[in-house]
Amino acid sequence: MKNLMLCGVALGAVLAAYPAQAQDAQGVQLKLGGYFKGYVNYVDQDEATGSGVRNVDILRQTEVHFDGKTTLDNGLTVGTHIEGRVDVGDDFTVDETYIFFSGDWGRVNFGATYGTPYIMQVVAPAADTNVDGRLQLFNPVNFAAAGLTAANIGETDYDHDVSAKSDKISYISPMFSGFQAGISYTPEVGDSSRALSGNASDVDDTTASSDVWDVAVRFENEMEDFTYRIGAGYTKAQVETGTAEDREAWNIGLDFDIGAFGVGVTYQEDDLGDADDDVTYTVVGVDYTMGSVVYGASYYNKDNSINDIDFDRYSVGATYTYGPGMTFNSSIGYYDIEESGVDDVNATAIMLGTNIKF
Repeated sequence: MKNLMLCGVALGAVLAAYPAQAQDAQGVQLKLGGYFKGYVNYVDQDEATGSGVRNVDILRQTEVHFDGKTTLDNGLTVGTHIEGRVDVGDDFTVDETYIFFSGDWGRVNFGATYGTPYIMQVVAPAADTNVDGRLQLFNPVNFAAAGLTAANIGETDYDHDVSAKSDKISYISPMFSGFQAGISYTPEVGDSSRALSGNASDVDDTTASSDVWDVAVRFENEMEDFTYRIGAGYTKAQVETGTAEDREAWNIGLDFDIGAFGVGVTYQEDDLGDADDDVTYTVVGVDYTMGSVVYGASYYNKDNSINDIDFDRYSVGATYTYGPGMTFNSSIGYYDIEESGVDDVNATAIMLGTNIKF
């Protein structure tokens, strides 16, 4: 706590060094943005007795974003990002909401958003980033209908987001000769929008979800037609009550771009607060850019020794940019899933869709 207070004092000192000299009396002006991502999905998958899955269906997601920033006379930039999901029935669900301050000294994020291991994570190329990328927005396989335990499988991507989009404060350094570092503190995971009636209880969580510290580093270098980047992140989360272990997770990634070719590999390990076992993620991806088309392929493995799950995915695909912020996406994925006590499950999925930024 003493260290946290010192961090707060230091942050206050940095911001206090920038006297308020607003150029616009109305503060930060917002602009509207967002995206639509929609796919037609064909899947041929194993099914448990008594279950059935449509071969063809539509999967989609739409978000609305509100962004704004202003730079003061003294060089301090102040901004905000707010986003909400609109494909959830008749409701508008807030997904992220935070403000930021930036300058030559770096950047500070304050509010409900990702921590530094996610922001700075080095990722591998993908067939379609919405399907086999770091953050998977669309899963084409119905795990429950295949007789698998969806809760045991969990996420099937590899984003390092233990602290999730919960209220936090993060600092990201400027880039020095290609090197950058960041740190985040999250009081408690799950409170994406902090209440107004006092601090959260400090004795109610039996899982490792409190006092989450994130750190990350990243290095990038470019030499003519050759670019490479390497990065790593680490997270530790504590428990408030009970006998569970603190949770630790870490990742490392390496990515190369050689002319039109790209290749990358990432590895992540997360013990989920378990004293003996863990979950590992291994991803290898390649891509090739030819004009407006990017061809990609990836291999993904999730080995969950806690719930006895072994998940393999092989993907190939292509993305065609047909206008500014507009793409046609296509991918084929083959899935091989093993769960203890369940027959092996295989599935093949073909996804065709479009992404449009607003």
